[in-house]
Amino acid sequence: MKKNLLMIALFCFALTQAQDAPLVGINIPDAQMVCNPGDCTVLNAVNQYIPKSTDSYSVQNINYNPLFPFSGGVTIPPNGDDYWSPVFNLPFSFCFYGNTYNSVLVGTNGVITFDLTNNVPMNFCEYSFNQTIPNANFPIRNAIYGVYQDTDIRTPPITNSSFQNINYYVVDTGVFAAPNRAFIVNYNQLPLYDCLGNVGLQTSQIVIHEGTNIIEVFVKSRTSCSSWNNGSGVIGLQNQNGTSAITPSTRNTGDWTATDEAWRFTPNGISLPITYQWFMDGFLVPGANSDSFVVCPTDNQTTYTVQATFENCGNSFVLNDQNDYDLLATYSLANPADFSVCSNDIGIYSIDIDQSAYVLNGANPADYDFKYYNNQTDAEFGTNNFITTVNNFSFTQNQTIYLVVEDLMSSGCRWIMPFSLNINPPVAPPTGDANQTYNPGQTLNDLVVQGQNIQWYDSAVGGNLLSGTTLLQNDTTYYASQTVNDCESRMSNPVRLAVHVYDVTMGNQSFVKSDFKIYPNPTHQFLNISNTQKIQEVVLLNSLGQKVLEFYPNQVEYIINMTQLSAGVYMLNLKTETQSQTLKVVKN
Repeated sequence: MKKNLLMIALFCFALTQAQDAPLVGINIPDAQMVCNPGDCTVLNAVNQYIPKSTDSYSVQNINYNPLFPFSGGVTIPPNGDDYWSPVFNLPFSFCFYGNTYNSVLVGTNGVITFDLTNNVPMNFCEYSFNQTIPNANFPIRNAIYGVYQDTDIRTPPITNSSFQNINYYVVDTGVFAAPNRAFIVNYNQLPLYDCLGNVGLQTSQIVIHEGTNIIEVFVKSRTSCSSWNNGSGVIGLQNQNGTSAITPSTRNTGDWTATDEAWRFTPNGISLPITYQWFMDGFLVPGANSDSFVVCPTDNQTTYTVQATFENCGNSFVLNDQNDYDLLATYSLANPADFSVCSNDIGIYSIDIDQSAYVLNGANPADYDFKYYNNQTDAEFGTNNFITTVNNFSFTQNQTIYLVVEDLMSSGCRWIMPFSLNINPPVAPPTGDANQTYNPGQTLNDLVVQGQNIQWYDSAVGGNLLSGTTLLQNDTTYYASQTVNDCESRMSNPVRLAVHVYDVTMGNQSFVKSDFKIYPNPTHQFLNISNTQKIQEVVLLNSLGQKVLEFYPNQVEYIINMTQLSAGVYMLNLKTETQSQTLKVVKN
């Protein structure tokens, strides 16, 4: 499922799962969603943690909430007291006071050191000290103290070495997988020298983090043995020369106790430069190398990736992640429809322009607000000049209405949806001969009239609508209208076409029997026309009444080439000086 909040951890070593874990990631805060395809928004990579050099450190008190168990890994055997572990090779580089290390020694007295020159693996680990740090004469330097004190791991006084021990291990899984690994050292339920367990057992944990070089010390319990080594204990860090160190203010060398407390040491030198690169669907975007990136989504299918790179202690860290982002607000609303009205004699039109039910397309009406505007400027600025008479809106000319739909629930988007109000021009009546003959049994459908969607009436105005199958009556006038774009000619000023019909079998002095002959009919190619008189006009109409051919031969015989015409029924209007006739022609 895609993430609408756009929160991602770009640094894979983010430790934000636990309270007071180091904020060492980069995230993209909520990006402003865009309402229309092609609109732009900005993705910002915001650092939760600014990588800094390890020339100096800061320390802060954090909640006691260890992420790692106090057992596991390699255990220092209880074969003696006050000695160092074998060299442990870290699987990652760790920066400490400006130097890079890959090896560490774990001491039995609550200390780990990167100084493999002055401290010998499996040899003596100094326990006696009373100096505060920094101090060039401090017995162990280039070290992490947590808690540095004289513990005794011999058996006895240890009674159960299965959990009373010093152990260390690397975590390389889950959110702590590379490049977010951690090295953990545990001092678990250990007695103090001389006082043994009489003053309580000592439990603490040291954690160092890959990449960030953050160090944490968790102290479950620390008591002191005042009769030995002045009860000295220290939590902190110190460099190789003993010239720079940091401790919590009350945890420098001294006689003190603590329960369930934790400290974080964070590099606090100069900020390290971060280089950014942005990718779209896996392809590098040229020039997109800052911590912000302008995107103009046209859909929600694009994958955006940001890659952050920084150098620390000579090591390069490349951190990246990718996610799908729903940057474009989507909705199931329908676009409004245009309105068309038929022209009238008054020139004023009133209609209901409310399209909310249609546009909602089944969505909850309570989730949206609808307003209608006469002009785009008011719609864009959301002024109060909106139309209040949407159910009886009057207009006198073609115009555009701007519907503004606002999402009240999720995105907060406002969409401007224009639609048109169109006045269709007056429709003229159909055309055709005012006088036509018919044979008995023919109907209104047999009359030759040119127009669209022909309808017949028994009166020039008003009257009754007649079926096209109405039988023709001799010496009767019928009235035809046509409908174009849903507007009927009878609704405009032009009157209907009047057609007076005569039964040819009853004879009529107004018509002279014509001598027109056409053949072959049906025809595939050529149609021959002849008459005893010269043919003055030949007009061929299609089934829609549209003129497709027109000739003025002025001769008694004429041939029409119909090869290029589509198959169908055509009407052929023929005229001589004294005769006219309309005949049906079939093109096959």
